[in-house]
Amino acid sequence: MKILLLNPPSPRGEKFTREGRCTQQSAIWTTLWPPISLVYAGTLLKENGHNVRILDCPAEDIDFDDLTRLINVFCPDAAIWSVATPSIESDLQLSSIIIKLNPNIYTIVFGTHVTVLDEQSLEQTPALDIVVRNEPEITIMEIINALENQRGQNRLAAVAGVTFRNSDGQITRNAARGFLSDLDALPFPDWSLINVNSYRLPLKNTPFLMVMPQRGCHFPCTFCTSSTYYGRKLRTRRVELIVREMREAVERFKIRDFFFWAETFTANPAFVRALCNAIIDSNLDVSWVCNSRIDTVDGELLYLMKKSGCWMVSYGIESFDPDILRGVRKGIEVNRFDEIISLTRKAGILASAHIIFGLPHETPATAHETMKRVLALELDFAQFYCAVPFPGSALYEQASKEGWLKGAADFSGFRQEQAVMSLETITPVEVEQIRAQAAREFYLRPRIILGILKLMNPRHIGVTLLSAFKFLRDIIAVK
Repeated sequence: MKILLLNPPSPRGEKFTREGRCTQQSAIWTTLWPPISLVYAGTLLKENGHNVRILDCPAEDIDFDDLTRLINVFCPDAAIWSVATPSIESDLQLSSIIIKLNPNIYTIVFGTHVTVLDEQSLEQTPALDIVVRNEPEITIMEIINALENQRGQNRLAAVAGVTFRNSDGQITRNAARGFLSDLDALPFPDWSLINVNSYRLPLKNTPFLMVMPQRGCHFPCTFCTSSTYYGRKLRTRRVELIVREMREAVERFKIRDFFFWAETFTANPAFVRALCNAIIDSNLDVSWVCNSRIDTVDGELLYLMKKSGCWMVSYGIESFDPDILRGVRKGIEVNRFDEIISLTRKAGILASAHIIFGLPHETPATAHETMKRVLALELDFAQFYCAVPFPGSALYEQASKEGWLKGAADFSGFRQEQAVMSLETITPVEVEQIRAQAAREFYLRPRIILGILKLMNPRHIGVTLLSAFKFLRDIIAVK
């Protein structure tokens, strides 16, 4: 079959990353991630003999008119695309555009939003055929193989993890699929399916790729949707295969910068030590970044990470208020923030933090205290968000139950720069104002600006200067 895999265009030309729990606008970083789920799915389909094409529309500046022309040229048998909560209306309506071109094209979507609201998505979108629930790659492969090889109305009956509209128009929800226990069974992602040069690190302007070392996260943070996509059980790959995949990217695509795509990369410190030692022993000259928690690292591990090529770690700090952290089941102690950030920088690694304003129990006083404490940390970068109860998170269930979403007319407002929850203790306007103030006060400091300038790649000084200018301009413009 001819299969078109898509990261769709976005409303108003916005650039959206739609990848697992990260369904967000590129925002101040103006950076899109390589679509690793699409590439994994495309690789599996290609290995099964299908003719595959991947279009990352935001990365390639493809709008809806361009996409229409490309679909007419390629004439796929099935179109499969990722969706995001903030752009869900536009994402789902893409199915109507496709069937107008050819009513015989199967329309298939995946992502955390439709995993949770699968039947609702099908009910509201008559042109949509199939929803993939949870971890998508194996399910997508089985769907396409069933559509090609099976006959009759029940050709998807044996495919777990799908909700679909059968030939009578009735919505059928098959049994759930268990998460893939052996990640090593997946092939290396075939990055030749996309233009790898479209994805560049901000400021450094060097191409980068994502590497999946593990899946799953056992931490129960209520604001996160990761367990919806990859489950709660931590599953790791063999370190020698990860290193071999990185070496292939270096040799084949001249890529030396990587983002370890994991919910909490350091959740299993022993695994991280083994992987770092394998990278060092392989003599791979690579650089990499990851996400972490302050309770999963120590000075010894950070030095080993630095030795193996780590140059930045992003920590989920969220808030400096212990009651707020307990309320969202974060499970970390605020008195360790300074210690771990300091150890990170002593190891020679840049320290970044994620801060969320407007979580349950937030008040103007707690938000300002968090801002004050963040400004006092030895951070190099920080991302400031408004709390958003994305479908698939426990926070979404709590917000729906407590009536905190009264002012949220639709999902288009579920963006991390907007506050959609009306808490009794703080208003959405106050949350947005404090977030904007925090971003400005953090980045418009000489030390931070100097750090941004030092990070720029001198070989691409024109492009990186423009990137730095846009970065700071967007900070100033935050309202």
